Amino acid sequence: YLHPKLEPILGVTYGCMVYQEQVMQIVRDLAGYSYGRSDLVRRAMAKKKHDVMAKEREIFINGLTENGEVVVPGCVRNGVSAETASELFDQMTAFASYAFNKSHAAAYGVVAIRTAWLKLHYPVEFFAAMLNSVSTDSSKVAAYVEYCRRHGIPLLPPDINESGRKFSVGFDEKGTKGIRFGLGAIKSCGEKAIDSIIAIRKQGGPYKDFFDFADRLTSDLVNKRVVESLILCGAFDCTHARRSQLMAVYESVLEGATRSRKNNIAGQLSFFGDDFGLDLAVKPSLPDLPEFPEQQKLAYEKAMTGIYISGHPLGNYTRMLSSLSFNTTVLGDWLDSPTHGLDKDGTRVDMGGILTDIRSKATKAGTLMANGVFEDLTGTLEVIVFPRTYESIGSSLAADTALVLHGRIQIREDETPRLILESTDPLIDNEHYTPGAAAAPSPVMPAASVLPGNCLWLRIPDETAINPVCQVLSRFPGSVEVKLYVLNTKKTLKLDTLRIAPTAHLLSQMEDMLGTKNVVLK
Repeated sequence: YLHPKLEPILGVTYGCMVYQEQVMQIVRDLAGYSYGRSDLVRRAMAKKKHDVMAKEREIFINGLTENGEVVVPGCVRNGVSAETASELFDQMTAFASYAFNKSHAAAYGVVAIRTAWLKLHYPVEFFAAMLNSVSTDSSKVAAYVEYCRRHGIPLLPPDINESGRKFSVGFDEKGTKGIRFGLGAIKSCGEKAIDSIIAIRKQGGPYKDFFDFADRLTSDLVNKRVVESLILCGAFDCTHARRSQLMAVYESVLEGATRSRKNNIAGQLSFFGDDFGLDLAVKPSLPDLPEFPEQQKLAYEKAMTGIYISGHPLGNYTRMLSSLSFNTTVLGDWLDSPTHGLDKDGTRVDMGGILTDIRSKATKAGTLMANGVFEDLTGTLEVIVFPRTYESIGSSLAADTALVLHGRIQIREDETPRLILESTDPLIDNEHYTPGAAAAPSPVMPAASVLPGNCLWLRIPDETAINPVCQVLSRFPGSVEVKLYVLNTKKTLKLDTLRIAPTAHLLSQMEDMLGTKNVVLK
């Protein structure tokens, strides 16, 4: 049974389906296609696969013969002239170039107008629904969350007393409407566990504190891993307990609550009273611990939910980031285009963000290159640094460094997009950024702290040690060369791309990693 207002929309959408059936009938009746092969043509048009359509053009006109057997007769064999067949196929190809029939266009027009109206008049509700529709894709969730932040729509953190399983509309302590993060979007939290938590809350009211939460659990579905994820993403912040405090006691509290429930089932009363809740022995006070550092809190949020909720490591760089024309959202738009971004291959871009990971490796020629992961406000992108580039800028590539990367985007069919790095600049924070100003120079190591020597020799067990060693060395840029002796291969590698400032602190770190006898400054 359809609502009367839905019938016109479904009717015109059905018109598009009929049109595709007609295309399948054309290739079957005129060229002798089988039902299966005609569906391939339909799918090629629907997915805008021009290369597949080009191959089918010749088959449609002249047929297909395999091993002396006619598989597809083709239009010419069936009495249709090559000119007519070619003209007809051109019309079908035009449809593959994003041409809609009128019924299809009308359906999209209706949906577009209604969607725009909802976005204008009910933006919080609209984007809560959008987030639910892409909740399994963390990159798209991050893109929508960043859009909401830029347009003044608050993202409210997960709350053990306010959140449902999905994203919903909620209010913060000041009464401001925003999008409440859903508990079901937290990693390691299964649907049954979340449904159990919500059902208990509906039955007995909001959880008073973490101890009340543990005491009221009645299902083994809410295990330690689920509780840990809820703590680290901030779902218990509403109880005014610090995340560091809860992480210190949650295991003992859950174990005590479990023992208490078992005793109650066996008919045993608490030694400290006649209630069946947590007794004093399993209800410790929260330890007086400082909260996790801000960067650590954000890292935990990202690990548990796929996005940063209470802030972002790049939150203090938004002015310079907004001046750059490329980011992962732009890349996503390229990949969603009819060409799937292939026409953008080789485009030079400037992209700001944080280098979250960088790993160097030796090439067959004995030189070093690197690959890493670069993160901006909405997603991540793989970065490749070839030997010649690594030789000149390798010392500036350290993990957790805010940078502007300059390079070329590489987009290949059936491959993950990558940025081929050519050069870098520091990413300047909001306080010091002036539009059009030159980037600040990299800090120089004070001469007094550098030990005398012109070559640092390091003996490493195998090539797997190259990356962690180089990550430490890159934090001490200077003019002294580094050579590695690899024990298992008995080869010597000269790190031409990396020069260091040999300080006592650097040598101490190398000795801790490799042993005192394996670190020599000559």
